[in-house]
Amino acid sequence: MTETRQLDPETSGESILEITDLTKVYPDGTVAVEEVSFDIKRGDFCVLIGPSGCGKSTTLHSIVGRFPITEGSIHLDGVDITDAPTYERDIGLVFQDFQLFPHLSVRENIAYGLDRLDTPAAERDERVSEMLDIMRLADLGDRSPEELSAGQKQRVALARSLVLEPKLLLLDEPLGDMDYKLQKRMERELLRIHRDIDTTFVYVTHDQTQAMRLGDQLIVMNDGKIEHSGPTEEVYNEPATAFVSTFVGDSNVFTGELVGTTNGGFEADIETPLGTFAASTDNLESDPASLVGTQIPFSVRPQYLELGAGEENVLTCTVDDVIHQPGSGTLVLLTAQVDGADPMELQLKSSEIVAVEDDEIEISWSPQHATLLERTSVLPDIDLAKDVLGE
Repeated sequence: MTETRQLDPETSGESILEITDLTKVYPDGTVAVEEVSFDIKRGDFCVLIGPSGCGKSTTLHSIVGRFPITEGSIHLDGVDITDAPTYERDIGLVFQDFQLFPHLSVRENIAYGLDRLDTPAAERDERVSEMLDIMRLADLGDRSPEELSAGQKQRVALARSLVLEPKLLLLDEPLGDMDYKLQKRMERELLRIHRDIDTTFVYVTHDQTQAMRLGDQLIVMNDGKIEHSGPTEEVYNEPATAFVSTFVGDSNVFTGELVGTTNGGFEADIETPLGTFAASTDNLESDPASLVGTQIPFSVRPQYLELGAGEENVLTCTVDDVIHQPGSGTLVLLTAQVDGADPMELQLKSSEIVAVEDDEIEISWSPQHATLLERTSVLPDIDLAKDVLGE
């Protein structure tokens, strides 16, 4: 087996890709992406996520040079590649449909780019053999693509890009056409391959669960702009906007007026149609006192809602449905309503629930688990029942 390559500790953690104010406007005037800026660290597995049409694929293809950008700049490893042709960018791209050459063997597909670069035969053969080992394809080198499974084809497509040793590998929804079990197996393979080589991955998907499983860093896009960019744990636990809170994982989002601060400014009181609740101000960029009198949303993840009135924030709800999820506890769909206010749908995850439909229960949560979302944005159009049941 080929020896695993490791990142150089002296360069690991440096930015390898820097996107500054990237804007793409099509000839018909459509703004696909607008003033998008982010950095990606060397060796990271970065996932670009957002709903269909949000601009993530346009951003990806702009980075590789398939789409000329309207404004902004792209730097790779400190070099300005904004106007460089695709073949000079030292970037690999893997598509959803693999695009393997049916008349070439697995080995010949992987060697294709090296042959075009007139790589000496001995070096070419050594690099191709290394890729076959890393991809666990050593016994399949003489087969044609038609003789391969979908997962094997995906690994050949990866090998064909990685054998060129690009500084950056872009993956455009490469698992989108695979069934659920194969997706999960290929996710593990991608993580293994990423560990075995020293290339930075930028992966595009609309699948929030897949993004959180794969990514060191998440870049969440919506309507051509970035809503939040940061480590996966930060994006999940401290979402910057209401959109991020609802799109990346399940969340309960309340909106109300910030009426005051307590606990030395570390907590804020938010007056909502369902009552006044305390929330932590840790996530705010502004001075909480400057936001008094303004409307501001906050979110609470389903796992932080507790049965009973044991925490500071308490709400009475009616049970709509109880969904047992093997391996992940029980999901309870709730409705909260106060006289004169519109009903609000909530989600609670618990292993202790014994309630049934139409039962009235109390739920509560700590202010530390209520994340204020200072930068508001349009919420995604999500049908709660379909999202929960995966329909």
